[in-house]
Amino acid sequence: MIGITAVKPFKKRLTTRMGEVEYTNQDVFFFENGIYGFEDLKGFVITPLPSENVPEFYRYFQSVEEPDLSLIIMNVVFSSKGEGIIKVKDLAVHFEKRNLKPSDVSIYLVTSIHNQDGKQRISVNTKAPIILCPGHQKGWQVVLDNDAYLVKHYLV
Repeated sequence: MIGITAVKPFKKRLTTRMGEVEYTNQDVFFFENGIYGFEDLKGFVITPLPSENVPEFYRYFQSVEEPDLSLIIMNVVFSSKGEGIIKVKDLAVHFEKRNLKPSDVSIYLVTSIHNQDGKQRISVNTKAPIILCPGHQKGWQVVLDNDAYLVKHYLV
């Protein structure tokens, strides 16, 4: 009898402005409608930032179709009561629409670094979070219908 061996995922390389990124198809999150401002780009991978001085909850969100496009994203962590920079209850309609539970997904916010008056400030887009479903390699960027959320929510 001939044994069946597992096929290793085919690795791909992408040369970005931040260096080489190696990934497999299982690493790519597919966005049917793209993300805001980049609707034609559908595939993204999450990679670590190249600096050791950056907290682990910040990552690059790298397009696999456009090597020059990478965004900094921040992972959202919720308390046991569903509280955080975004509240789970405000995402509920988006979860229900896609038949997801909060435990099925990871939530990320697009992060920007601004230089104002000689100081660096960091903001996150709480108005349009990115929902990733690692079990299915799908993603969505949604708009929250709540004026409490801002495109530029300053952290620092």
